[in-house]
Amino acid sequence: MEKVFFNGKIFEDKEFLRPLMYGEGVFETFRYKGKLPKYIEYHYERLVKGANILKIPTITKEDYIYYIEEAVKVFEEKDLYVKTALLSEGNSYYPLLPYKSNLLVIVRPYQPVNSPITLTLSPYKVHSKDPLLKIKSTNYLRNVLIKRYAQEKGFFDAIILNEDDNITETSSANIFWIKGKYLYTPSTDCGVLEGIARRKVLEEAKNQGFIVVEGSFNLKDLKGANVVFLTNSLHGILKVDNIDPEVLK
Repeated sequence: MEKVFFNGKIFEDKEFLRPLMYGEGVFETFRYKGKLPKYIEYHYERLVKGANILKIPTITKEDYIYYIEEAVKVFEEKDLYVKTALLSEGNSYYPLLPYKSNLLVIVRPYQPVNSPITLTLSPYKVHSKDPLLKIKSTNYLRNVLIKRYAQEKGFFDAIILNEDDNITETSSANIFWIKGKYLYTPSTDCGVLEGIARRKVLEEAKNQGFIVVEGSFNLKDLKGANVVFLTNSLHGILKVDNIDPEVLK
């Protein structure tokens, strides 16, 4: 028999134990402007893909959308931040597979980014073969450490490199840069999350006549860029104002 104590008292609500102890969950974050985002199906599909990798039981798209719509009804505001997290439930012995999932929905009024978008270099690297880089896992401590490091140095975020010193992304966004008619972004093979906003930008860039190059790039490849920008589903496109000069030496 297993008993769980929280601040000295018996803790009966065990549905959050596995995600709490192991970070066993997947999430999606997006902006809700009076209605579901146009690409909500992409978010659902990526959530399910991540859940399948972690072997977390999934929910139907109809239930996913229903839980979101019910959550946003509480708010009078029409411009909202929404995070959905599909969390595992099961035995606390981690090799065993979870037998159930629960959808957590967090909603709050949306707040735009008001600080300059400045980047430094993450002191922590990733490995391109890490399976967690391909999904939005609630095991998010690496990203937390990187974001805190950047902000403690006075920057908005940090560029993350992989084991080959190739650019991957930042702690919370995909990265792009433009040189003339060429749009560059790291390939997902480098250890990059396939962002929903990233996908939209690549499609639109081709429509606008850009030559899109997905590949392996190092920090020197950022030199001479006409513009560098970040993308995620919450804030869309964020133009980078400045990159730490030490990074591009």
